[in-house]
Amino acid sequence: MIKEVVFRALNWRWYFTSIITLFIGIFCWFMILILPVRSFTWYFLSSTPFLIAVLSFILGISRMFKKDEFKNGLWQCFLSLIVLTVLSCLFAYYPPKSLYKPYNNDIKNPKNAKFSMPLKIHVDEKELVEVTQPDVLIYDYLQPGSYKYDVFLNKTEKGKVYLKVYDFNTNRILSEKQIKKQSMMPVFNPNDELKEFSGGNNDFQVKEGDWGDYYGSRIEVWFQPDDSNKSERKLIEKNYIIQGN
Repeated sequence: MIKEVVFRALNWRWYFTSIITLFIGIFCWFMILILPVRSFTWYFLSSTPFLIAVLSFILGISRMFKKDEFKNGLWQCFLSLIVLTVLSCLFAYYPPKSLYKPYNNDIKNPKNAKFSMPLKIHVDEKELVEVTQPDVLIYDYLQPGSYKYDVFLNKTEKGKVYLKVYDFNTNRILSEKQIKKQSMMPVFNPNDELKEFSGGNNDFQVKEGDWGDYYGSRIEVWFQPDDSNKSERKLIEKNYIIQGN
């Protein structure tokens, strides 16, 4: 009975599901604004409107195969795409709040070590800093716990670099296999001048912890020579404040 009522409601008018999708999208946008930032909340509320928009589009296609409903089905597909575009712009360009909670410098730091904060990146525009020696720069990317990186090297033989990330206080290695695979990239610089190598299109994720749960980490850049007779070695070490995904 309930299934039948829902089915009839969704197929009542060609524009009905698109209006419902837009209403749910705006409702979810406001709920993200009101509720505390949590990974489950963010994923659920931001994905629900888009799933309904896709459902509306599929229903429009099915309507096109019904007798005397081709034109209405076509209009439903078109309106569904418009609503999907509007919601994409709303969530992408006017997010209800920042994914990132403010960092209040309250991590435990018994060794009084120096920490850097991840830099900002928007689309392909990276925050600019001056680099005068071999260094690794970490960038916040898309969502908490997800990062990109650049490494600056001089006089480096052919090989690959990858990252190891440690909890600073416990020395526990974090997401070891995953981060190694995601951060691996080829490098080669026969000159003494610094050369920048970008982590590419792939980001790496730290699974330990949660959004807004900041802690100190030690980021190590390791080099894997193409020459199998040579052993791997650590090139750079730097402390960063990070959060989990």
